[in-house]
Amino acid sequence: MKFIFNKIPRGLIYHKVLESVRYLLTSFFMPLDDKSAIEKFEDKFAKYCDHEYCVAFPFARTAIYFTLKNLNLPSGSEVILPPVTIKGIVDVILALDLIPVYVDWDADTLNFQLYELQRKTSSKTKAVIITTLFGLVPDMKELVDFFRSKEIFIIEDFSQCLNGTFDGKRVGTFGDVGIYSCSSIKTLDTLGGGLAITSDTGIYEALRKSQAGLFPAGRKFLIKKAWLNLVRNVATTRLIFSLAVFPLFQIMRKANPESTLKQTGSRNKDRVSKLPKVWFSSYSSLQANIGLAHIDDVSASDQIRIDNANYLKAKCGSDRFPKTAQSSANVYWQLVMLQDPKRAQEVFARHGIDTATTSLELVSALEQYPNKAAMPVAEKFYYNGIFLPCFPGLSKADLERIVNAANELA
Repeated sequence: MKFIFNKIPRGLIYHKVLESVRYLLTSFFMPLDDKSAIEKFEDKFAKYCDHEYCVAFPFARTAIYFTLKNLNLPSGSEVILPPVTIKGIVDVILALDLIPVYVDWDADTLNFQLYELQRKTSSKTKAVIITTLFGLVPDMKELVDFFRSKEIFIIEDFSQCLNGTFDGKRVGTFGDVGIYSCSSIKTLDTLGGGLAITSDTGIYEALRKSQAGLFPAGRKFLIKKAWLNLVRNVATTRLIFSLAVFPLFQIMRKANPESTLKQTGSRNKDRVSKLPKVWFSSYSSLQANIGLAHIDDVSASDQIRIDNANYLKAKCGSDRFPKTAQSSANVYWQLVMLQDPKRAQEVFARHGIDTATTSLELVSALEQYPNKAAMPVAEKFYYNGIFLPCFPGLSKADLERIVNAANELA
């Protein structure tokens, strides 16, 4: 009977269930336009990340949009992107009449291959988005030195790597602008939002002006986000997950083995003809207050997750995981292991463990988008990278079950 009520979910919400209930209830009536609360959170997040300034936007893609827009780049300028990211970032690049250029991953760091960067960078390359996926930190000095030598504007998307460091310096502070997405299931989740950090006064002032032109925050949209947050939170509690969600996933897998592969479900791959209005609504004071309530708790939960990830790597064989770089301090937002995902889900399920692959998009292969290109290393991890649960709240017995399941696959 104990095992029935002890299934392990693929992930969790970094809020307590009662907190999610409170956020849903307050989303119906709490003021959304308290600028003092927003500025207080912006200031605290900037200092937390060792930067001078922070400007809050509704999405990370919105923050990237205005960062690039404010550069006033010539039409047809190239922006280097990772092959795996959210599709919305490609949408905003195309909306600005810029050209995405994809560079394959290095197998150890799941970040840009230096020799591919050298091959694909041209006089038209004006900006790059360095994305530190899954909480893995590459050799940031090597990458930044390369882009600085080419006078390429550097945006760091550290949405999955808050608190990661390289040689003691925080990820998000190496480039010109850092972008953090505080969406659901992130370590600092404020019911969505995109935070742009910088120490450049000119960039900050331009972003602040862009922020001032946004539409008012939408209450219905926030209520929907708060509801989804609560549903996910309840669904991943051990009792509900064991009694209802896990059995449902098994039924779905039998009907269609690919139906539950993606971490948070499949996403629309169609190209947008116009950027949605909701991408240009304001970040709300409700979200800012949630951020202020949780920002000081992130490091402690990070350390638990890091310890769990290191334990699993040691017990399962570190050669089955990306090695990352020397001087990197990884935060392992997701612990990715190379393995056939359908077989992995089947084996892990026998041990009462749910697993998944990334819900990000292989944007270099999107049919309706330009510059499709083969990305052998990224494709290998995209199609064969399975997430092992390593989040806070796992017991020693849980970790041993995960080890046993992983080693059964070896």
